[in-house]
Amino acid sequence: MSKAMRWIVVCCLAGFTGMVSAERLEAFRWQANSSSPAGLVQGMMTAAKMHEKYGAQVGIYRMDVGGSGYPTFDYILRWDSAEAWAKTKEANANEEWQAFWEQAAASPSGNLMYSLEGLNWDASAKAADFAQDGPYRVYVWQPNAGKAAAVYAAFSRAKEMHTAMGAKVSIYNEGVGGTGKVHYVMSFDDWADMAAFGDKVAASEEFRFLQAAAAGAATPIGSIQGEPLYYTGQ
Repeated sequence: MSKAMRWIVVCCLAGFTGMVSAERLEAFRWQANSSSPAGLVQGMMTAAKMHEKYGAQVGIYRMDVGGSGYPTFDYILRWDSAEAWAKTKEANANEEWQAFWEQAAASPSGNLMYSLEGLNWDASAKAADFAQDGPYRVYVWQPNAGKAAAVYAAFSRAKEMHTAMGAKVSIYNEGVGGTGKVHYVMSFDDWADMAAFGDKVAASEEFRFLQAAAAGAATPIGSIQGEPLYYTGQ
């Protein structure tokens, strides 16, 4: 890994003051610098165990469709409270992390593509809720000017419908590092469940009506599909 691995544990100390006891997230997208990502994944797993010790729960996710070039992974930090988040941040400069950074820099195996904060729309969500998640899809949207209320209404209704069809849905606003986009995340128990869900969506006249009614509220930015490799909460 490159020296940019430091960004896994160093980022702005802001953005959580309005959330007292809900899941909060920081996402770091890494791309392997060769077609063999074993070194990058091993480094992430080592970092994940350290992060868990210092207050975070960590997920490592492999992108399947929607990436480009060499294998790409999302390294996701989650917390349930400002206190847990602060504990992780305060550990950034300790000797254990310094030793990890030095070793990672000596043998780079990946590059950081971007990092950002995610703020969950659901105040009841907890970091442990994601430990058993299987394959997932993420759809990224940019709300159009003056359409924030329409986006909230449409996405909230879509979540109700998709949950009834068998998906687990989490919706995030971008915080620090982002540009105001909304991430609509659907996860499933396995690939067969994802396929069955797709059939239900395709057959849903109600969902097509919702799409038509919400047209113009937000602009699609992109989508990805992937699967979890590791979660410290398991």
